[in-house]
Amino acid sequence: MKKVIILFLVVFVVSIFSYTVRVGDTLTIEVLNQPQLSRTVKVAFDGTIPYPYAGNIKVVGKTVEEIAQILKPYVEKIVRDPQITVYVEEYAPMLVFIQGAVNKVFDISVYPGITLTKLFSFVGISKDSDVDFEKDSDVDFENVQIKRGDNIISVNLLPYFYQGRFDKDIVLKEGDIIYIPPLLDSKTIKVMGAYTLEIPYEPDIKLSNVLLKLGPLDEKSADIENAKIFIDGKVIEINLKEVISNKKDIELSAGSRIYIPKIPEFYVYIQGYVKNKGEIEFLADEKKTLKILLAKAGLLDEEVENEGIVVINNEKKLNVKDVVFGEQDYNLNKGDIVQVLYEPFTVNVVGLKGGSVVISYKEPRTLPYIVKKIGISQPESIESVQLVRNGEIQDFDINTLIYQNPSIPLEKNDTIVIKSSQANAVYLTGDIASYVGFALNEKITLQRILAKVGLSDYRKIEKITLNGKELDFNKDMEIEKGSILNVTLKKPIYVTAMGYIKNTGRVEFNYYETADLKTLFGKLGGLIVGPDLYYTSDKVYVIRNGKVVNTLDAQKIYNGEENMMLEDNDFVFVTEKAPRYVYVLGKGVLNSIVKFKNTEEFDFKTLISKIGGIKDGISKTVTILNGSTKTTFTWNEYTNMELENGSTIIFDIDTKNYVFVVDESGRPNMFYLSNENTTLYEVMSKVNINKAYKFVKLTRDATEKIIDISNIEYTLSFNVKPGDIIKVIDAPQNIAYVLGEVNNPGVISVNEGTTVLEAIISAGYFGTKAAPSSVYLYKGGIDGEAIKVNLSGAIRGGNIKENPKVEPGDIVYVPADAFKTALDWVPVITSLIGLYNDVNGLIN
Repeated sequence: MKKVIILFLVVFVVSIFSYTVRVGDTLTIEVLNQPQLSRTVKVAFDGTIPYPYAGNIKVVGKTVEEIAQILKPYVEKIVRDPQITVYVEEYAPMLVFIQGAVNKVFDISVYPGITLTKLFSFVGISKDSDVDFEKDSDVDFENVQIKRGDNIISVNLLPYFYQGRFDKDIVLKEGDIIYIPPLLDSKTIKVMGAYTLEIPYEPDIKLSNVLLKLGPLDEKSADIENAKIFIDGKVIEINLKEVISNKKDIELSAGSRIYIPKIPEFYVYIQGYVKNKGEIEFLADEKKTLKILLAKAGLLDEEVENEGIVVINNEKKLNVKDVVFGEQDYNLNKGDIVQVLYEPFTVNVVGLKGGSVVISYKEPRTLPYIVKKIGISQPESIESVQLVRNGEIQDFDINTLIYQNPSIPLEKNDTIVIKSSQANAVYLTGDIASYVGFALNEKITLQRILAKVGLSDYRKIEKITLNGKELDFNKDMEIEKGSILNVTLKKPIYVTAMGYIKNTGRVEFNYYETADLKTLFGKLGGLIVGPDLYYTSDKVYVIRNGKVVNTLDAQKIYNGEENMMLEDNDFVFVTEKAPRYVYVLGKGVLNSIVKFKNTEEFDFKTLISKIGGIKDGISKTVTILNGSTKTTFTWNEYTNMELENGSTIIFDIDTKNYVFVVDESGRPNMFYLSNENTTLYEVMSKVNINKAYKFVKLTRDATEKIIDISNIEYTLSFNVKPGDIIKVIDAPQNIAYVLGEVNNPGVISVNEGTTVLEAIISAGYFGTKAAPSSVYLYKGGIDGEAIKVNLSGAIRGGNIKENPKVEPGDIVYVPADAFKTALDWVPVITSLIGLYNDVNGLIN
């Protein structure tokens, strides 16, 4: 019996005190042995948390046990019999807002009954507080105000700070706004420049007293020898070293200003063939020149020192040799981007001992030297040596090259053909470099040559030339022994397509395919068209070299009435044709957004049919709101009128007690006003407006007003009225870019807790050419901090050690080349974002 009573009490206590999650709580979700599915998230403004494979899940009002059960089906898609633990990491705060000269938010939930003086005393001594509420802070404590609802309470805190007493204390409540006005300039002394400080003026205060408050001065960041004091309209220049050493001092007056110049921070970025890549900082007394930068970064080897090229901001080019060993130099500017480039000196040898040969800067770059370098031991077997450059051929005698050593300079990427006197062969250069041998008495023909090098499909060939003359490779012809043929192959054409189509991405057209729009959309699954669809493909823009070269109609392309040939690197964007729609509110009808198909008449009679008519007993008085226009009429079966897209149709609703809200998805809602002082904040909270949206349009008596709902203080003070219509009008503010080798590059929506891997999954996952070991996250945009993330474990299996969060405005770039740096990709990303924004601007 005793055990039963104890068990009952335990169950009773648990049931009474089971905590339900609130907005602002921080939850930790742990899945045993699954770190990728474990995370810590904060309950958002709309009462949801993000979770992989589940999207945003409503958790407000639920216990942690209930949340674990909600998550279980999603985790079971990945893990068999998962063990899920959910607990509250941090409880949502009860906030008061300190504003004015000091802007802070303070949580009073753990301090029941805390008063204003206790709050100030607490934050003044707390090591965790960023606020210093000493009596000499730069605020006007004589005129502190507390805003509580519509009431303003004025408080003088000077007796508390100066005399340690406060006769009338105030107990704080959640939502209180404590306004602390700043001291007027005429009552303060301010330090500016390298240091910032503002203190109240005190009689007989001197410059040395202010410097004591600043603490030790850092001469690396502050020019203390050239400070200036502004007193009563006069400017006094002073060396602060003399004040610190007690050689000089100045008595200050109210309103004095002390300016200590800041030594500007100086840095540049360097990439390429250097030992120390990335940001290079310069000391204040260092010369900001290219020569010093190369010395600080360190060049990789002698080849780079002698043959490298420096490119500054993709504009200025200099030879590394002239800078390192010569008199040439360049004055750098803060933030310059410097690249050190190097390309080895390479020539191609075809025939005897063929291959690519690299010649050092120390070696002679001449034709006789390369003949000796490749080691021709029997010159009598060589008929001749030919130098092929830019399609022109020069013949040389092998004995002359070896024994007379003439000066015949080489250039990068020259082709050298070593012809054997005994071989029955020809030589191919260009896209196919090959020595093609034949039997002693075998006839040499063009088509036999092509067969020997595997070119049986002639569609691959762009052209073949012999001595500058183009040959018809579809006809066989005899080719003279020792001839040099230049072969040019057709290159694949690459086109990128995005927008409202079944699949998006980069499409390759091989030599045997027709590179046109019809084939492009066929490869991507087709356009989205059809008479019964609400949303369809609309305009097709072909963008070439940053300009729109053609605009076509998606339906006509689908019907075969329009088409266009494409070129390499074309960009094709397809816009979405949205259905026409109206919002419907009122008695006897389902509050909803009503959309019309492209083939439906956009009029009132069709609308009545789509909503199922007006029920008996319901008034047929209808009000139509369209912008600033308001129309009221009585409908009957003989009445019809054209509708305006996006208008609001109200069927005999009580406008004395309701406001109407159209959320971000277009879904209308009705909200009953229980009291006349209902705020916009309360309405937004109760109808769960998504936190990612910033602006709403409020219509009142046919007058429109745009409101920024991210301004919490304003929404708390703005009262709605019966009959108001509130619509979410802007795009979500929680977007980030995912670009590069993903299947659906572009803009994605991010939530609190979205990781780099989740962002890539949202963009269609890694493409076939992706290098997951070198993903880059650019925080806040292309100019922000670049974080390299290794996600190879997502492909090959294993642990993912780093998977940082993605925030609005971030850029995730998935490269194809794992060896390039974050800086190397900047021009590519800038171009992609520019193109994306240009297309969006064009469409808008």
